[in-house]
Amino acid sequence: MNLSRWSLSMVILVWWTEQSVASLELGASCTNPVGEAGKCILFRECQPLVNIYNNPITTQQDTEFLTQSRCGMLQRKTLVCCAGSNQRSSLPEPPHCGVQLSDRILGGQLTEIDEFPWTALIQFQKPDGSFGFHCGGSLINERYVVTAAHCIYTDSEHRVRLGEWDLSTTNDCHEGFCSEAPIDLDIEKIVVHRNYNQFDGFKNDIALIRFTRPVKYSETVRPICLPLSESLRNRNHVGLPSYAAGWGKTKTAAASEVKLKVEMNVTSLQECARAYQHRVSLKTTHMCAGGVRGKDTCSGDSGGPLMRQIAGVWYLIGVVSFGQQKCGIAGVPGVYTNVAEYVDWIRDNIY
Repeated sequence: MNLSRWSLSMVILVWWTEQSVASLELGASCTNPVGEAGKCILFRECQPLVNIYNNPITTQQDTEFLTQSRCGMLQRKTLVCCAGSNQRSSLPEPPHCGVQLSDRILGGQLTEIDEFPWTALIQFQKPDGSFGFHCGGSLINERYVVTAAHCIYTDSEHRVRLGEWDLSTTNDCHEGFCSEAPIDLDIEKIVVHRNYNQFDGFKNDIALIRFTRPVKYSETVRPICLPLSESLRNRNHVGLPSYAAGWGKTKTAAASEVKLKVEMNVTSLQECARAYQHRVSLKTTHMCAGGVRGKDTCSGDSGGPLMRQIAGVWYLIGVVSFGQQKCGIAGVPGVYTNVAEYVDWIRDNIY
């Protein structure tokens, strides 16, 4: 490498290091210096810009293009607006998902405002034109929420709310922390699993909701990780603690105003099948958790997440599907859609 090339590289690197951090996050949509649409991604993953950088004959115009392409920083690594990388949504992997910014001890029922920032509320339009909440969901990237297929009403308009905690207030405050107002998102497309069958044990009870625009991540709006690798998909969760969160039915009310959480152990399908043997036939596409009196997900939690923390990262392992009409019965776990069985389906149906 000649001296001029080395000097130019140092100028670029110093500029990228010292400039103030832009507001875009990894995966956000952006526009590059010549007006082309792209995604804000790691510099090393944007081959066109890497090629410019590695070109031994780099012009001043090339240098300006590189520096003006910068769109943010991630753990001291440069993010750039890479044209052409917005053609298909990607699913984030750690450390870009499954991380809540608070580090609080889990326990009890009430969540903190910024706990489980991927929890979503599914809204449907009532006959009078107003919207009501009836289900939960999980944010998996800047354009998609995963929910249960039975949460989708074919004859109703839907919306998604993110960043919510207390339904009775606009800006939530708790223990000295106040959040921004929640976001209501219009829907571009809903994909219900083509083989969903409510009358066959809620078979394939899963759906994807795509927003009309990308969402900007914040302390209270962040994606959860999916079990993308083979090792995560094949992991046995039986007997291990998991958590569900939502605004569903409680002992004392039809629904909770504030986001709640519950800890439950994952139970084996064999044990779970005995509790439902006269009702449905459970398959590997199902997962069960709970069975302890008073600890359960309930009607309003449908579509919401069943989660486990693995190596410090939260993964979506289940989607709330169904249970007994009366929730929280000892010996009767709740039934969830086993997300590991649907990772390929999710990948094939996002764009």
